[in-house]
Amino acid sequence: MRLSCLSVLLFSTLLSAEQPLSTPVQVVTSAAEPIPETRSAETTQTSLPETDEASNSLNAPLPALATEPLVLPISKPELPMLPAADYDVMLLGGGMPICSSLAPAHCAEEASFSALAKTQLRYALDPSQLQLLAAAPIFSSERQVLQQQVVALLSLLQTTFNGEFTATELTTLWRALPAQPESDALSGEALWQALSEREHKAILDYLEVATFSADRQYRLTEQADLANSLDQQAVALYQQLVSLATAKATSKGRSQAKVLLITAAASDPFASVDLYLDIFRQAGAEVAWLPLNAALTQALSSKNCAALADAFAEQHARYRREQVYADRFAYQQQLCQKGENELIKHIQQADALFFSDGDVTLLTAALRQADGTATAALNAILAALQQNSLLLAASNNAAAALSGGQLFATAPIPMLSSGDSYHALQYGAKAAAAPWQGCQKEQRCPNNSSERQLTYATDGGLGLFPLGIVDTQFAERGRQARLLVLQQASQSRFGFGIDENTALLVDLGQWSEAKAQLTVVGSGDVTLSVLQPESTPNVLLASHYLLSAGDTMLWQTTEPQLFPANDKMALTQLAEPLRSKSPIFTRSHFREFSRSLCRSNLISASISEPPYTIKLTKQDNCYQAETGKLSYRQLFRIINPD
Repeated sequence: MRLSCLSVLLFSTLLSAEQPLSTPVQVVTSAAEPIPETRSAETTQTSLPETDEASNSLNAPLPALATEPLVLPISKPELPMLPAADYDVMLLGGGMPICSSLAPAHCAEEASFSALAKTQLRYALDPSQLQLLAAAPIFSSERQVLQQQVVALLSLLQTTFNGEFTATELTTLWRALPAQPESDALSGEALWQALSEREHKAILDYLEVATFSADRQYRLTEQADLANSLDQQAVALYQQLVSLATAKATSKGRSQAKVLLITAAASDPFASVDLYLDIFRQAGAEVAWLPLNAALTQALSSKNCAALADAFAEQHARYRREQVYADRFAYQQQLCQKGENELIKHIQQADALFFSDGDVTLLTAALRQADGTATAALNAILAALQQNSLLLAASNNAAAALSGGQLFATAPIPMLSSGDSYHALQYGAKAAAAPWQGCQKEQRCPNNSSERQLTYATDGGLGLFPLGIVDTQFAERGRQARLLVLQQASQSRFGFGIDENTALLVDLGQWSEAKAQLTVVGSGDVTLSVLQPESTPNVLLASHYLLSAGDTMLWQTTEPQLFPANDKMALTQLAEPLRSKSPIFTRSHFREFSRSLCRSNLISASISEPPYTIKLTKQDNCYQAETGKLSYRQLFRIINPD
């Protein structure tokens, strides 16, 4: 089922120009009868590589529900009497760029940092480190020759260049080195291209050096400048997190929130600690780092804190962090020696836990034993969550790792671990370990799958978010299809897609009644995908709710209720042309198409990307604020006639 030449056909049932959506309109379609075309939008053509596969006939009747009435009421839904929200979970969709000493591109000109700010990562071609690299267990046996060539190349550079380098300087020297006529070694550029991303990181780990002040008394740290961050929406989200944590602190008789930072999802969980500590301090919180990660969990389980560095290399495939971040590693060792009760004490004293972005597998390995059972730390987090004493916040992939119903005694909810929309449509979803980026170069991808294969964990992740599957960077990466494919494969009714610079706030106070109150903050949208009973692998079907800043939703197992923000009004002047780009599940193309339908005077629209047909149908009024923010519900179909 590969894509062939793209032909886009936009067709719909049109309300007459004299009849705005303020009048209820009913449109009925069926599988046996095409939608009547009282007016068609313009057809656009976009070329993709040709294949020999037959195109789907765009004139054939579209599969539809046998009964699919469409009524657009003008009355705005009234918000029911809900208790004042006391949020328990904050799911952040990623993005959120902050001005820092290592990221000046996100800074205004007025940004400034102290003399102890870390402005660059530094590397050195130390002979002793090159010897360690030569024997390091980084490369598979089939790729040992590449390891030897890397060491030879770096040794050659070391004879000519001394001192320390930035990453850019080092890679420039490396890639500019020509092939050596007296050996079979590759040129620097060819060798660079032959390595996988994992191998690149490991090599740089062996060359990285700690950065210190001029008197070598202090390790330089990455510093933030919230006031001079170009993206103030990202700053506002961190401030919102601290504000919600402060509400928890106030209920305990304290005025300042205690935020506990967990970087366990990161491949290098030491690298971002300084930045996040500075962000939360500037946002007004008392903040501490909890050095919990997969390596610490393994060391605690085996009662072997002396092997912590080896466990880290095994679990995270990163090296020499104990030398580059000696102070952070020493703190982790001290906590390991104090035992698991010390972790629990820190969790119980916190008002908020913040899980930074990274790899869902690494985060679950930090809080679950090898057999999948919850660690004492995970049980402590759940207990605090159930007691309403803790705000649980997670960013990007860490947010996806919170899904699963085990700890809330609900049916299993899978955890999405990798993949993109088109691979999901072509190859389906696999309950398997996620392939790592670069595994194809190493010819070591699990189950010989693609790096972009949609994979998931059947039993979910940490089990702390029991409402549905979580996906992030949603609209920006066109992930609508991958979420729906996973919902169908796992028969999971609810899926949440969170855009960048956006957060979903969740109040689980009514969980005993199978209800939850949701609110959206930030610059993007949150999508709730509700799998319909009629959905099949060939006709994926879901209600597609879109919420933006200020919107509230009452989640319930029957059917969720969407309540647009007070400043949003039902759209009645609908005259914008329909817009579409291809491929539809690339970048933000689907979001633009869906919003365009909302603002048009069309009821339905379809796009053909053979062999698929993607169809959207309005189910309710669209509501819009003066800022342009939208709220709506559409019926979303992906049809595969094969």
